[in-house]
Amino acid sequence: MPVLQKLPARAVRLSVFVVAAFAGGASLPAQPADSSAVLCPGPDWAGRLPGFLKPDAKFPTDNTTLNASDCAFHEWSWEAFLWATALDAHGVPRFMSLRTPDDLFKSDSPPPQTPRLLTLGTRAAHATGAHIEGTGAIVEADGNMLVAPNGYPVYASVHMNDSYFATVKQNLIVNGGYQANVDSNYFSVGAAVFKAMWLRLDDGEQPPAGAYTTKAQVPVLTVFLTADNTLYATPTGKTTTVTVALIGLHVVGLTVNHPEFVWGTFEHRDNSPRFADGTFQPGSKASDPHGFTLYRGGTPFNGTNQPSTQTTATSTTTPLATPSTVITTTLTSTPNLRFNPVTQKFSPANNVILANRTGSETHSPRGPANIANLNEAAQKFLSSLPAPQSAFANYELNGTVWMAPGTFNVASNQGNAVGSVNLANTTAETFEQNLAGTTTPGTMQNCFSCHNPLTFQNVAPMPNLVARRVAVSHVVAAGSLYAVPNLIAVGPPPAPGQ
Repeated sequence: MPVLQKLPARAVRLSVFVVAAFAGGASLPAQPADSSAVLCPGPDWAGRLPGFLKPDAKFPTDNTTLNASDCAFHEWSWEAFLWATALDAHGVPRFMSLRTPDDLFKSDSPPPQTPRLLTLGTRAAHATGAHIEGTGAIVEADGNMLVAPNGYPVYASVHMNDSYFATVKQNLIVNGGYQANVDSNYFSVGAAVFKAMWLRLDDGEQPPAGAYTTKAQVPVLTVFLTADNTLYATPTGKTTTVTVALIGLHVVGLTVNHPEFVWGTFEHRDNSPRFADGTFQPGSKASDPHGFTLYRGGTPFNGTNQPSTQTTATSTTTPLATPSTVITTTLTSTPNLRFNPVTQKFSPANNVILANRTGSETHSPRGPANIANLNEAAQKFLSSLPAPQSAFANYELNGTVWMAPGTFNVASNQGNAVGSVNLANTTAETFEQNLAGTTTPGTMQNCFSCHNPLTFQNVAPMPNLVARRVAVSHVVAAGSLYAVPNLIAVGPPPAPGQ
């Protein structure tokens, strides 16, 4: 989604990561005068929900009429979630039958008609020797890794409907499509993409209560040392089949009036402590006594959401006697993680919180209450269904972000956001949340911080690519050096017996 942070690091060589952020200068759109009076959800909304579970259901696109209330957008998110998680005759959610980034590099053929095994972040070294990954990597978009309490990374997978897939394939950077096409070669209404986050379970380990689980191929990892003495963990190309639990899902679709896509994100209800928007204190030594999937009870809040690498800057200058002083700054990443190739586990594990429960929903005075009401109504509906479809009652909407009609262009970014302007998911934007919850355009962090037409600008030493609206999709970078790398810096492995 998310996503929902500063522009992600891009792999330009094995040990170089470049991060660029875009500050927004636009003003937040005025709230609808009657927004606080809108009944949310609408009186007929619950009656429409069964239709999105039907095998022939169309992906929702018509909620976002001009001057639609915030409630309509959050209703859309739940409708998209129901459409995506509708189970087929094999008990497989619809989104898992859609095309994945791996399909971009296969011959044109219809998606498989029978269930296929979920594959997570397995790409390793390419022929060029670079370790690259488009989406579905073992790291998040900012280059950090979320490590679960059991020591395994949280994995991601990306799933595209046919419309979205076709446009991405026409605009891939790696084959020159992005560079050659014009900005009018863009997505159509109904294009949709889903990003799922998965918790790997140990043998015999119980999943989070009520979570959807499935089998998946995950990479067997190894370590290698670069010429500059940086140790990395990365996939070997081999896999192992394990059980994984769904703990997060981004739903993203191009709807009527919204070419920027509408972005919603869901989490399993037991992922972590959640704070009312703008109330989290990053320096607090307080804690929650209760344990969560990604939070050990009693952990001080000032020890949560710690990134897996700490970046520091060192500077050198030429002698002051020279005509002009030149200062050279080098960014150095010091890994916090250790990796054990025998157990395939990392340490330390992360402790996670969600800083803004509804992503600072500012479009309506009742924004947070509207999301809470919709969660209650949708979960009630799902709970009434037979298992295993009822499992999805254990997920809830964090929020939805979009732009005012007519504001999306090649210069748009997070400052143009409307709705949940600090939207984040603890499983995908763990370390890039706006902890302070500020909502002035230049300080907001949301999906458009990362997914915007300027994605491939300021990525030196890689050549800058022209700003294009299609750059809102990071999948166009799959297979190229503009993609997020599928590796993580680690410290030396533990000594035998440790």
